[in-house]
Amino acid sequence: MVESNKEDQIFELKDGRKLGYAEYGDLNGKPIFHFHGHPGSRLEGRLFGEKPKKHGVHAITVDRPGIGLSDFKPNRKLLDWPDDIIELADHLGLNKFAVQGISGGGPYVASCAFKIPERLTCCGIIAGLGPINWSKKGMMLSNRITVFVSRRLPFLVKTIVKAEKKAFEDQKSLEELANNLPEPDKILFQDPQIVKIMIEDSKEAFRNGLDGAILEEKIFARLWGFDLKDIPSNLQVYIWHGEMDVFVPPSMGRKMSELIPNCKGYFLPNEGHLSVGFNHLDEILETLAS
Repeated sequence: MVESNKEDQIFELKDGRKLGYAEYGDLNGKPIFHFHGHPGSRLEGRLFGEKPKKHGVHAITVDRPGIGLSDFKPNRKLLDWPDDIIELADHLGLNKFAVQGISGGGPYVASCAFKIPERLTCCGIIAGLGPINWSKKGMMLSNRITVFVSRRLPFLVKTIVKAEKKAFEDQKSLEELANNLPEPDKILFQDPQIVKIMIEDSKEAFRNGLDGAILEEKIFARLWGFDLKDIPSNLQVYIWHGEMDVFVPPSMGRKMSELIPNCKGYFLPNEGHLSVGFNHLDEILETLAS
């Protein structure tokens, strides 16, 4: 077992863009690419702690374009992402691998399941955002406003992203955010180490300014460009979603689990948006690495 964390790695893609990524756990272990939330970066992998090593997992966390160490890509689409992942996987010598994504990383998992299923062993969607034209009943008001603005008033998205940046940039603002969350999520914000990592992760997300996050919001507000029912039935997809989630309502996870041909959904009654991935990480890694 080769154990190491390599956090500030850069790979140059064929088109000349740089792609930032980090590696955690057992570098000879079973590879799982992790797609961060929004706002987020490759440093989200710090929240894994020692669990990748425990489960013999080689966790690879990747900055999306315009985030962290990755160059911005104007006019990119959701279905462009699998191409970047294939190039990075080839660079790392990985023929087969799993992918997992949390929250805003969920659509990127689905895009890989649709476009590059032959390279995947399985997929995990954790509190993942569904297509934005679905019902948003149960979603907190601020997120519904963000969706509306991104779809109908795109010139105001920069203002939304500035507010997101402010909400995650220091302990006081995170505490204010936590006041509006269900108890399982609120508990996480009482852990100084978790809060420290969240702040570092958010700052890294905005390392190069707002452009990457602005385009992310616009991508989330568009149709995905494929149907979930067209994901091949021989690819196993897992969904973990908290029933108390107010960021992404569990109804989105349920609808995804109904539409994806070979999907097993776990809907957890005592978990929120952030807590489901944190409290069930052992189960998630064990499942995706098996």
